[in-house]
Amino acid sequence: MGNRTNTESWAGRERMGFIERALWWEGEVNRSDLKEVFGLSAAQASSDFQAYQELNPGAMVYNMSTKRYEGQEGMRCAVHQPRLEEAVWRFFGEGRGGLAEGKGELVGMVKMPVREPSEAVSRRVFLAMSRKWRVRVRYWSVNSGTAGWRWVVPHALAHDGYRWHARAWCEKNEDYRDFVLARMERANWPVEPEGGGAFRFPMADVEWEEWETLILRPSSKLGEVEQKAIERDYGMRGGKLRYRVRLAMMRYAVDHLRLTVPGMAGLPTHLEVAE
Repeated sequence: MGNRTNTESWAGRERMGFIERALWWEGEVNRSDLKEVFGLSAAQASSDFQAYQELNPGAMVYNMSTKRYEGQEGMRCAVHQPRLEEAVWRFFGEGRGGLAEGKGELVGMVKMPVREPSEAVSRRVFLAMSRKWRVRVRYWSVNSGTAGWRWVVPHALAHDGYRWHARAWCEKNEDYRDFVLARMERANWPVEPEGGGAFRFPMADVEWEEWETLILRPSSKLGEVEQKAIERDYGMRGGKLRYRVRLAMMRYAVDHLRLTVPGMAGLPTHLEVAE
């Protein structure tokens, strides 16, 4: 009874996920794999396989000749949603020896230049956001072509796919602005507003609170086969894709998808906004 796997515990869920990922992506797994990764006894590893078999009947079969459990062709995942990225990092990435064995040649990725804020800036901006406190930052602005100190009150964080932004009330401009964290040279320790407690924002950040749904479709300039290819590429249904985005982050979405949206410039793309 002591070795019975509790699949509701964090440790149990982690081991069930390990078994499932190995079966799904590598096609096989055995007790020694569990013992090596999690430091289990043979009895506990056996209990884990029995527990997974109960969770996902028919997903695996034990091969007596290889002494390994093998994932079946019709297997469906029961404890996680598989993504190709997890296979790449799990089996080819650092930590499993894949790259050292030459498997790094099997995967190529475009690595974007690092655009990260300093640790001190990240910590202080995050604390200011979580407490709704004021923080003084030295910011280098591309839009205004200036650099200087200003007081801001962050209320949210946003990632545009490349870098982190702080959505904050800017006391200098008396408006909500996006501040690229990597452009903050320094940030002082956050301070409570006068009177204590959380900062009382003068007005709602409407652009952050409002969402807009774009209906995307393959470009009308493409031929029938190309349009079908784009539909499959984006998992469209009925030739269209609903894409929901915060109004404050619309321009980042437009840049990523290279869309042409009324009132916003974009590069030519295989997508367009449906009328």
